[in-house]
Parts: sequence; structure tokens; C-alpha cells
Amino acid sequence: MAANEPVVDIYLLRHGKTMFNTTNQVQGWSDTPLTAAGVAGAQAAGRGLASIPFIAVHSSDLGRARSTARIVLAQGRQQPLPVQEDERLREWNYGSFEGRPDAEMWTPLFARQGMQFDPQWGNWPEFTSKMSDSAIAQAIHDADPRGWAETYPQITTRLRAAMQDIVDKAMVAGGGNVLVVSHGGAILTILEVLLPGQAKHSDIPNSSITVLRYQHGQYHLLKVGDVSYQRQP
Repeated sequence: MAANEPVVDIYLLRHGKTMFNTTNQVQGWSDTPLTAAGVAGAQAAGRGLASIPFIAVHSSDLGRARSTARIVLAQGRQQPLPVQEDERLREWNYGSFEGRPDAEMWTPLFARQGMQFDPQWGNWPEFTSKMSDSAIAQAIHDADPRGWAETYPQITTRLRAAMQDIVDKAMVAGGGNVLVVSHGGAILTILEVLLPGQAKHSDIPNSSITVLRYQHGQYHLLKVGDVSYQRQP
């Protein structure tokens, strides 16, 4: 491999907090706007990323991700970049559970593992140590009375393709930093697909930053769910 082969750093940003995040309702392809706290979180992320010279910005086409991308870019000190929207970067599709209380969808899955669902997600790492990403998606799909929820192969196929296109474009451009605004479940699945097992049990809070490096045909995990910039004055 050539020593000067391009390096691509991908900054995966979860959108700011939304109404459904706050009211504990299932939010996948359904969409609600950012709350005041969500806007503030996106602004903090923007300040944390302001010194990063991005060569491209990609976003899920859902409104909460698009809004977050625009807020983040508004905090930067560089030439504004167009937000390239991609429906493949959407959150999981939870089918007919969309908009329903989180507990309605998650309680049976947690109970199957002998656990109690925590609306504040405090025991999520323990839950994911017992149930894999693929098993969770299959259980939700099987439980959806209308059969609309995505299967795991459907989720991984679109996310893998989106990331491949993003990296390919960045490599052609000579490498650099790329901002990708997506969703909590989607980002965890991207990590599991590209770096199996390396981010298991990780938390991806609203407005958090996860960084991947693509070099010599391989991905490296540099940072997961970082919100340290939100504690800065």
C-alpha cells in the first residue's frame, strides 16, 4: 500500500433530542422536531466540531437529522457546505410501533431476557450483552402485527451501501474529514457492520460524536458517543 494513500475520518453525529425522545415514544422513520434542548445540543456539537475542516456533509433525510446538520454547520468557521441527504442513513424502521410508547415495543424484549425495561435506558448495555443487534431487529419485525418493521438484512444493506458511497467519494476527493448525521440505532448498526464487536454495549446519546478512520481499506474506531464538548463553557 502506498504510504500517501488518502485517509478519511468520518464523524458520525446523532441528531439532537426530539419531542419523541423526550416523551419516550418509538421514533424510527416517524419524525418529530428538535426540542429546545435538542437545538442546544446540536449547537454544542457544532461548537465542538467548528475547527474540523470538513470536505463533505451527509445526512439522513429525516427532518431531525437535517435540522441538526444545518445547526452544526452554522456554528462552523469554514465555508458552508451543502448537506447531502440520503434516505439510506435513516434510523431503523419500527413499522407499526412508530409513535407508540417505547415500553410497548421494548418491554416484551427485555422480559424475554429476564429484565425490566428502563425508559431512561440505564440497563441498555446489560440488555445488549444478552441480545444482539440482529436478534433485536428480528424480534421487533416478528412482533410487528403489520409486518412493516425492517428486517436486519434490510437495515444493514442500506447502511453499508451508504457508508461505502460516502467513503468512495471522499477517497476520490483525496481524503479528509466527513460529517455524517444519522440516528442512534443506525450509528450502532454502522459500527457493528463495519467493526464487529468493537462498540458493543456502547451508548450513542443525542448530539454525540463517534469517529471512524478509514485507511488502507480498513476502518478504525477512534471515538464512540463523545459528548465531552457539551460540558465545555
